[in-house]
Amino acid sequence: MEAADILCDSLFLWQKNRKECADTLLKLVQELENVPQGSNIFQVLRASISAATSTCPTSTLKKASVSSITFNKATELIKEDEKVGTNIQKQLRDLKVRCGGAPLGAHADELDCEVTSRLMWALAKKRKTPVPLDFLRGFNRATFFRHMTPGGLAPAEASDYICKALGLDRSPEITSSLKVSAKEMMKNIGRIGIKAAKAGSGVLGATGLGISLYDLIGECEKMVKGNWITEASKFLQDSSRQILEGQQKLKEQLDAMHEIIQKLVQMKSLIKALGGYSLSMNENEQRIMNYIMGTCTDNTVLSWLQTVTHQIEFVNLLRFLLENLDPIFDDLTNPSGVDIDIVIVAHGSIVAEFMYAGGLVPTPNIRDTILYSPWNCSIDSNTAFAIAQGFIRVTNREFYNNSNIAHCEPNPLPDHWNSMRGSLHNIPGILLAPVTPEERAWDFFQQFWENRGMEVEDRVIIPYVVPQNMVNAFRQIPLYMFIFVTSFILMRYNKTATVHLAACLGREGSPLRPVEWRTQYAYTSDGTVMTVNMENRNMNTVFFRALSSLFDRIRR
Repeated sequence: MEAADILCDSLFLWQKNRKECADTLLKLVQELENVPQGSNIFQVLRASISAATSTCPTSTLKKASVSSITFNKATELIKEDEKVGTNIQKQLRDLKVRCGGAPLGAHADELDCEVTSRLMWALAKKRKTPVPLDFLRGFNRATFFRHMTPGGLAPAEASDYICKALGLDRSPEITSSLKVSAKEMMKNIGRIGIKAAKAGSGVLGATGLGISLYDLIGECEKMVKGNWITEASKFLQDSSRQILEGQQKLKEQLDAMHEIIQKLVQMKSLIKALGGYSLSMNENEQRIMNYIMGTCTDNTVLSWLQTVTHQIEFVNLLRFLLENLDPIFDDLTNPSGVDIDIVIVAHGSIVAEFMYAGGLVPTPNIRDTILYSPWNCSIDSNTAFAIAQGFIRVTNREFYNNSNIAHCEPNPLPDHWNSMRGSLHNIPGILLAPVTPEERAWDFFQQFWENRGMEVEDRVIIPYVVPQNMVNAFRQIPLYMFIFVTSFILMRYNKTATVHLAACLGREGSPLRPVEWRTQYAYTSDGTVMTVNMENRNMNTVFFRALSSLFDRIRR
């Protein structure tokens, strides 16, 4: 069995044992309250501890008219509780060690993410809810552990988004469980079997998870020895209640986890069942949109999705990217979590409105987004081909201007590409427009899709090309929406990707913003084109002809 499966079984065993312990303590309280006043109750309680080592009822128990069966059951349950608690500690350590050997990336919190994902997977299997482990990893990375990216979701806020998105019961119990379903739940599990939380302490009252039943009996003995009979009885009653509260708290957390899993499986089925492109939305597609808008924390994305028209465009973009990514992800043989490269090829332009660069790195599934040309600069087919194939180098770029401007190269020209993860400044908004059927490039890209073998291994090329007879379903769409939808699909496969853009970044009528452009990266004069020296490389004829017809409409 997997380490997480063993731990999951132990957690359910611990819950069952704790409830029996609490019930037995209440029965013990009732019997103690019936002990004759002259009895040596301290000896009775002492007998309750020693009874586990003896099969014969003691004379003290008989004298006090207290059932030896109750004491024997209590002590056996206490012994079992100590054993299960010790095992849980060992199993949790073992699970963390095993997860530490997985390809977890550079983030420190990814260990907690992996532990949580495997425990959810074990819970799903135990409750016979089939779900891929990679899918749970992707979900946890995109929600509970979203704080690992700049501007991401704070862990305490995860429940609000998940409840809204999945339509979960927003009762205090479920909401509380969701808030601690990840890191906090691991802390609670870590308290099980630890004796440091003595009975009557603040920790006991707060959680009821770390209470040692041996310590509980010991505390009660002290009270009885001081002849505080009423206090001892109340103490046992309170302890029983707190044990049940701790057991119930863990049960609610596991139930909330399973409810999330069930809703995710339903959502996955809805996405898989998406039909063809459409200019309207049905009920299931609206449920997908509710999920998207419920879990999204990016105000820029949410603002764009406010209109029905944009929501329809979003669902069609989801279909489009699924058609491009699903077959490739299904065929990829690289291990889950290994970074792949996705290249978006499209008509492009920049607008006057600025946005934060982190909007192009929305979740941990997107490692980075790389832009290649300076602002207000076009690219030619050589550059697009080099970006798509992954051999472009900063030392190999050149600039020319169709207006015969003598000095068109940016000064200074950065010695690196424009990384969005590394950017500290706002960037111009980028719009991507599709290739439509009336363009010459459209036929070439159709041929490109028929020959997917042209792509470099683990490098996915996605030309933004309108499907036949669906021009009205695809318009100019912000780059951040492309990346947001891509990150959503990556979540389904637990893939991470670096996104590369092969598109022109000319301003096309937007106002000049040279100060801001230079602050963020660099800019060029109107009409400037970036090219690269192909160094006599062999180029695929169909793909290069498609790029040439798209980017080389104006030649030097």
